[in-house]
Amino acid sequence: MPKLGNLLNLRERRERFILNGQAKTILEEEKITALSNIIHPKGMRVKVKKIVNETAEVKSFYLEPVNSSLMPPFLAGQFITLCVTIDGRTYKRPYSITSKVNDLTEYRITIKKQDNGVVSSYMFREVNEGDLFNILGPFGHFTYEKWRDQEDVVLIAGGSGITPFMAYLQDEDFLKHIHSLTLLVAARFDQDIIFKKEIDDIKAKNSKISVTYILSEQKREGYEYGLIDEEKLLKLHLENKSIFVSGPLKMYFSLNEIFKKLDLPNRFIRHDLYRERPDNLGSLEHTLTIIMEDKVIKVPCFENETLITSMEKGRVKTMVHCTVGSCGFCLSKLISGEVKTEVSALKKKDLEHKYIHPCVTYPLSDVTIEIPIK
Repeated sequence: MPKLGNLLNLRERRERFILNGQAKTILEEEKITALSNIIHPKGMRVKVKKIVNETAEVKSFYLEPVNSSLMPPFLAGQFITLCVTIDGRTYKRPYSITSKVNDLTEYRITIKKQDNGVVSSYMFREVNEGDLFNILGPFGHFTYEKWRDQEDVVLIAGGSGITPFMAYLQDEDFLKHIHSLTLLVAARFDQDIIFKKEIDDIKAKNSKISVTYILSEQKREGYEYGLIDEEKLLKLHLENKSIFVSGPLKMYFSLNEIFKKLDLPNRFIRHDLYRERPDNLGSLEHTLTIIMEDKVIKVPCFENETLITSMEKGRVKTMVHCTVGSCGFCLSKLISGEVKTEVSALKKKDLEHKYIHPCVTYPLSDVTIEIPIK
């Protein structure tokens, strides 16, 4: 029979072992959490380091970290959410990161001024070097994956849709892995092409890259003319290639019809997040009622503004990152009212249960929505 002293010693050793084990586990968890916070911060304070005019309607803003030495790592094709406070109201807008993947001393985001765009107009008119902002992210799945994608890649950009591709063109690891990279850049006029000199300089240094510029409203030597049609795409021999498309929705729809006709597999075709205002929007004012946990908030809303914009103007805290109906953060239930929404952004199950993305939804009457607890 074991002696009482031996039993006590055994219990003490066991307790010390358990305590030491817990302390080590907690320490390791803290290290993992700290690393995760660096790679995926909940938010970050940044300063505008430099502003560059790219075209008459496009500016690039170089952002550097305020409270750390480096920005969070990102993948080519990802975006950040810029938080902009205007007249006491906070607006969130996504912008692709157009800088180098392996240079985390700064981010470059590139913004095109939009008609009636609250944030883009503010960025063009009011922002100066040295101004401070909060950012969220990086986010997004418009990325190349070695296990999924082909080693011959085609990038098709329309207008400001070139922005997510700039990181691809400067990603050394990506360029080493692939066999070829074909870039099609479509614009109305040659002066509308964003980053043309930068693209040409990159192309001149890498034999894997080929670039074609297409102008829809101008004939000029060295450029193709017209729209990106079947004839132009047939020259690229798209079979067994990964295709990334970024640009206006009309271009998406047109290209998708051609892709179907050419019998190209959907698994190798991806589209960047993009939103356009629907045509024929009215201007009537309605009331948006928001049920959020134990609160009921009412704000004015307008037929030519998204529900998210109305919430932002009404100083309602919004859960939104992408603003194009993809990330799902703002997914809400439509309790009552008539709306116009981008149906393609919703899953069939969402439609059946009357769920909407307020960031791509416009009111056609008084509307009541319920925002789930996140």
